[in-house]
Amino acid sequence: MKLPLSVYYITLNEEERLPESLEKVKDWADEIIVVDSGSTDRTCELAVAAGARVVYREWEGFASQKAYAASLCANDWVLDLDADEVLSDTLVRNIKQLFSKPISPDIAGYRMRWVLSSPNPRHPFRHDKSKKILRLYNRKQAAIHAEKHSNDDRPRVHTGSVLELKGDVLHRTLISLEQMERKYIQLSSEQARFLYEKGRRISTPRLMVEFPLKFLKYYLIHRQVLNGWFGFSVSVVAANRNFMRLAKARELQMLEGISRCGGKER
Repeated sequence: MKLPLSVYYITLNEEERLPESLEKVKDWADEIIVVDSGSTDRTCELAVAAGARVVYREWEGFASQKAYAASLCANDWVLDLDADEVLSDTLVRNIKQLFSKPISPDIAGYRMRWVLSSPNPRHPFRHDKSKKILRLYNRKQAAIHAEKHSNDDRPRVHTGSVLELKGDVLHRTLISLEQMERKYIQLSSEQARFLYEKGRRISTPRLMVEFPLKFLKYYLIHRQVLNGWFGFSVSVVAANRNFMRLAKARELQMLEGISRCGGKER
């Protein structure tokens, strides 16, 4: 029996990870929406085979893409998933039980635990800091702010309460350090563009402390120290993403200033 729930994804070349995520929802979700930004692999083909509706949209940033995907959903209740996220069996059971009876109109959504899931039991990438995320919500009571180039893709609740649902969203984030680095190059460029367009000034002191502070955050607070040499490497790559978003934003500001000076001289 299908639940009155829409599941939505945003994708780009996710043939390797998307099928496992779709497998967990395709039998009970009333609708699956996939907004793709130009995959050249089998992502769209695999999504259609799983019963999803696939729509192309040029990439405008995580927040804008997800808000658009949510707007295409037919149901008020939606589940926001990334291609590298897989629902645990416990979470699936609790979602089904939740929708077995009417949900109170006072409830805007449900948080669930988001945990790292290692790509292989023998892989050293095992430990990370878990967190609670709002991914199941009523579109009438919560929404993602669709701002171009923004990576703030969290739903904002405007009315109602948020409860917790037991079970995990397993984050299969890692394929390789190379894949992680490529993703972070894209992210840092988008975040830099967002900061630049917002007119955020990046000071030299802030730029100089960003990398070491973020490295310590990932290495110690996020417990990457427990993942040995690989955790050290992940912390370096992640901290560099944070540093480069500021450096690129500062560069855009610098180039704009040079352009203005050049214009005046001419």
